[in-house]
Amino acid sequence: MDFVKRIIDEWDPIDLLSHAPDDEYHSEIEEIGHLLHMTDDSVELAEGIFNVFVESFGKDTFNKSKEECKHIAQILLSLKC
Repeated sequence: MDFVKRIIDEWDPIDLLSHAPDDEYHSEIEEIGHLLHMTDDSVELAEGIFNVFVESFGKDTFNKSKEECKHIAQILLSLKC
């Protein structure tokens, strides 16, 4: 599931990677990878991505929209084998 890390790191949803360790999103990537195994629905995956980041960082720090999460979900689903 290296592609999940690559996509989440490229997205860098809370702009941390310029000054944080390369594994900053490790636990979130693990959770998203698990969600990706559980669904092929972009809306369901987007909701999961949104919730993972809100739970990890809070709504004040994670301020991406559910629509942006849906875009990321669609990319991840397109790369899923």
